[in-house]
Amino acid sequence: MGFCSYKSFVILFCLIFTPLTKADLLSATLNYHQGSYSEAKREFLQLAHLGNADAIYNVAVMYLHGQGVEKNKAQAFAWFSLAADFGLLDARDTAMLIAEQTDNKQPLDDAYNALLKQLSFQWYDQQLRPELNASPALHLSPERRYTVEPKYPEHAYKNGIEGWVWLEFDIDKSGAVTDITLIDSYPEKTFDKAIINAVRRWQYQGNNQTLPYYNRSLLYHFTTYKGKQYEQSFKSQQREYNEKISDLIDAAEQGNALVQYYIANWLSSNDYNATRLLKYHWQQANANGELLLRSAVNGYANSQYRIGANMLRGKYGKVDREKGLNWILLAAQSGFASAQYRLGRELLNSQYVDYAPNKALKWLRAAAEQGLFSAKRDIALLLFDLKKPMQQVSTALNEALAGDNEHPQLLLLKAKIHAATGNSNDARKLSNSALKEAQTRNWDQSSIRHFIATLP
Repeated sequence: MGFCSYKSFVILFCLIFTPLTKADLLSATLNYHQGSYSEAKREFLQLAHLGNADAIYNVAVMYLHGQGVEKNKAQAFAWFSLAADFGLLDARDTAMLIAEQTDNKQPLDDAYNALLKQLSFQWYDQQLRPELNASPALHLSPERRYTVEPKYPEHAYKNGIEGWVWLEFDIDKSGAVTDITLIDSYPEKTFDKAIINAVRRWQYQGNNQTLPYYNRSLLYHFTTYKGKQYEQSFKSQQREYNEKISDLIDAAEQGNALVQYYIANWLSSNDYNATRLLKYHWQQANANGELLLRSAVNGYANSQYRIGANMLRGKYGKVDREKGLNWILLAAQSGFASAQYRLGRELLNSQYVDYAPNKALKWLRAAAEQGLFSAKRDIALLLFDLKKPMQQVSTALNEALAGDNEHPQLLLLKAKIHAATGNSNDARKLSNSALKEAQTRNWDQSSIRHFIATLP
């Protein structure tokens, strides 16, 4: 029986056969071993500029042996020295050996200093590196006051299928959850509906400083607690499970960014049987964070976005807006729609010096082109606030309404457009519809009521 047919946590093992759409350390290394040196160098350089120490080391090797580039000991010395700065002791030994065998060391120093102007550990430390061992920052955020637990899908429970769902959602002034966005889930579509239906009913409490709250992130784990229910069957299959876990560990250590990302998610909960076996290899308390970072510096956009979002909310110590936005920008440049939307959203926050509505609009449009409803919604609202031509606002509004034609904020915006053009009767009808829909969804109605009070 092929191991991808297991219906317990072993479903995770299918991941090692899932092709990556973007280069990571594993694919770059495969290109290197297959003699595709130009492609390998391009990929290694891309990863090097994310702070990937192994990629930096491999660029040095290519210069040392003249693989895909002209053989150059000075460049090899520079890249080995840089890899040493990132903590690779073998690289320091090799750099010292090159220096010992070179009479004129000035070209070596010149090459190293020139490289440091492009990439250095100091730059990585200042611009990207999170403090994974730091305690989460104590900062104002809304607290959940009412929770509905999701119902475990019966077919998944009976078959021992476990997994997780990554959501983001907004919280309005009343503490209601609005506009849930599914970012990622595993297995795909297995648990999505259950958690979304539950989260819609959650309620939060806060104050004027914490509400409304945008882009609340949730990684929810669905586990069957099989350690108790299936202990005997687990023991009988543990040897085979261990073999599959070994395959996953090898893939992660060889630089498969997707596997690193998935293992990081599994290690973030202790309730999976998979976690029990994976923790034999990754025993440190923050193993999930370390693997998530490795996946991020390995070029995986999901991980880059998660790292950035964590920094914005202070998970790694203080809230670090600059580093957080840098990681989100990397993910956005890779085409990750949620990162593009978040970047646009952050650039609309006028309390920060990076406030830039026009840049925000650019990123929101990039996310909207990929079908992200929240981006379409915000584009329409932003164009109205920027006093763009009404035809332009109406076009954006219609595109957003195609995703939710009864959305209270969008109906209110449509009412405002009618009011601005002197059509008070339609404005009142639309605002009343917006109010009724907000009541149905149990969303905040204060802004709608305030607008209705201004109508003649």
